Formats: sequence, structure tokens, C-alpha cells
Amino acid sequence: MYRKLVALFLILPLLLTGCWDRQELNDQAIVLGWGMDQAEDGAYLATANLVLPLASKSGGQQGGEQGGRSGFMTESAYGRNNRDAEQNMQRKLSRVLFPGHRRNIFIGEKLAEHGVFSILDEYGRSPMVRPRTNIFVVKGGTAQEAMSLAYQLETNPAIAVQKIQEKSGAPISRSLLDFFIMANGTGCGVMPALTIVPPEMKTDKKSKNDSPPQTTLGLYGVAVFNGQLELAGYLSNDESWARLWITNELAFRNFTTIINPEDAEQSGGKAGMDALSGATKGQTVTVNVDTFKSHITPIFTDGLPKFRILLEGKGFIEENNSPLNLSKTANVEKVEARMNQYLVEKIQKVTEKVQKDFKSDIFGLGDTIHRRHPYRWKKLAADWETIFPEIELDITVKLDLTGTGITGESLLPTREGGEK
Repeated sequence: MYRKLVALFLILPLLLTGCWDRQELNDQAIVLGWGMDQAEDGAYLATANLVLPLASKSGGQQGGEQGGRSGFMTESAYGRNNRDAEQNMQRKLSRVLFPGHRRNIFIGEKLAEHGVFSILDEYGRSPMVRPRTNIFVVKGGTAQEAMSLAYQLETNPAIAVQKIQEKSGAPISRSLLDFFIMANGTGCGVMPALTIVPPEMKTDKKSKNDSPPQTTLGLYGVAVFNGQLELAGYLSNDESWARLWITNELAFRNFTTIINPEDAEQSGGKAGMDALSGATKGQTVTVNVDTFKSHITPIFTDGLPKFRILLEGKGFIEENNSPLNLSKTANVEKVEARMNQYLVEKIQKVTEKVQKDFKSDIFGLGDTIHRRHPYRWKKLAADWETIFPEIELDITVKLDLTGTGITGESLLPTREGGEK
């Protein structure tokens, strides 16, 4: 009897352990993208981009299709929140939803305007949501519209938008984490904004092998949220780089400005000339900058702060359509001075727009005070939302152009007004 009891205690643990809750891969529906919209009655509409494994096996890829089949399927369901909608969606799927590989989350504009507080809790609580997930707002549209659109270069639109954002110089795969950090700091936040872009010029397809431009997804810029996590407005792609530079998050960027005839005569050009107006009487210069640094210094006067912001960058000249002969160092310095003037004016316009229109500290200025002067921040934190719009910003840009490409002087004949 004693031996039987010992054998039972030895065998019993073997029977009670193991992968009792395992799920085979063939039983799972892998979610790559997840979207949330808000309906007229206030209910949430969840949309999922699911991988089609049978299409993946068939090989061949063309226009978001594999072997003649789309590489993904889109499913949606209503619910009272994320989990409720997911449960309702599961009733239409033969496989268990598996969000562990979910890379991107889309939010419709209407939901963003009403506030994203109600849907973000699950993203920070669920072990199935990776903090380094990207999250996007669909400007002027719904998440379902964006996620239903096939993307020609990738098998799944959820993957395409992530790559587009990375190629624009923004941080890679962490916009959800960044949003949580900002919302717990100064109380506001930003998310990348997408838009559905029709072709600039419609061209008819004349044969089955033709591939005219189609309606596609594009990166618009960033969506700015206020302290209540409601959509306050947008910064376009030509504006959002300014925030990334100030917050030390910009990886690379091309800048193009006009070099007027006055620039060829005096360093820095004439203030207020055509660099920002888009006048066509000058010629353009483009510089590629791949090293960015930001130095933010708060200065206090009578207890109230103002900020000195020094933005530095290193790059080289990629294109020169101006009269300047760039084989001469003095002319490269003229380009630097003109580009610095252009960038300061652009960044001042962006900061003024954010301060006056959005009233959201998306530059992390409050966090800077919090880190360097915690005792002063204790007095300012409660009123920061009203203090921030009135803060004075002293912005300086210093570009260091270290090269002019593989040639200094242009290989083309000298332009009219140029130097030989």
C-alpha cells in the first residue's frame, strides 16, 4: 500500500503539468493591425487585419496579393470597449484571435476628437499589447477605411504605415510608449497621423500589366492631443520634424530653401526675403542632415520661465540650383547662414502654432523644468496648461555643412549671375 501511494504521488505531478492551455498555430488568427472607431450611438467599432496563412504559402507577390489572393483579411465588430468588441469579433472567426504580433493600432478621427482615454487603458494593461507598438490617427477618415485599403508594396497595410513612418526620420516602433510617457508627464501627447491619399493624376489602365497610381496610405504628420487626451489638431509632415528636433528624436531630414541673388552678395541673405514665401525668382539648395542635437535651457524671471533652445545639426549639400559656386568655402557659409535663417523661421511658426492653437506642451518643456528644477516645477505644474502658451522661446539653429557631395563646383555650365 505504501509503495502504491508513493507511486501515485510521483505520477500525479506528471499528469497535472504540461501545456494544458496550449493553442496550435493552426487554431490562431494572427492580428497584425487593430483599429478603433466610434459610431454615432457612441459604440466602438473594432477592426482587425488578420494574416491569411494559405495566401502566404502560395508564393508570389504582387500589389498586396500573394498568388492571386490578398495576403490579409479585414474583420470588424461593435462593442463597448476593446475587449467587448474583440469578443464579438471572435464569434465570426474560426480561429482564436492572437494579438501578440500586433504591430500597429489605428484610431479614427472621430474617436480621437472625442478622446482616446477610454480605449488606451487596455493597451497599457494587456500583456498581449507590446509597448513598442505604433499607434496612428487616421486624419479625415476611419480606422476601418485605412485598414481595408490594399497597399501595393506590402502584403498588409498595417506593415506599410509602420515602414513609412520609419523612413520619414521618426523613432522606430514606439509611438504608443511615447504617448504614455508624454501623457504622464505634461499631460498631452502626439501620435503619428495617416491620411488616405488619392492619386495626384488619375491614369486609366490600358492593359492588365499596367500599374497606374492608386489610392494609398500616406503619412500626414502628427496628431496633437490636449490634457484631456482629445484631438487638438494636426502638424503636417513639413511641420512635425520641428518637434522631433526639439525633443532630440529626429534621425534624418532633407531641407530645401531658396537662395536669392541677395544671398550671393551678402552672408545670410536679406531678412524677410523669399525663403518662406515660395517665390520662384531664386534658386534652391537642398541639404541632407543626419545628426541632430537639441539643448534646452530654462531661464527664470520673477518665477516664470522662458527657454533658450539651441538646435544643432550636421549634414552636407545634396543639390544646388543657385548661382553659388560651392567650391568656395565662403559660399558654403552663405548656404549655412541662409539655411539657419530659414529653419529658425519655420520652427518659430510651428512653436507659435502649438502654443496658441493647441496649447499642448508637446516639446517637453515642462519635463525639462521638472528634471532640472523640481522645486520650481511643483509651483508651476498645476498652472502649466495656462503658462505654456505665453512662454517666450529663444530659438537658434546652427547647421554644420561638412560637404558638398562628390563635387564642389557644378558640372553644369555656370548659371546667369553665378561665379566662375
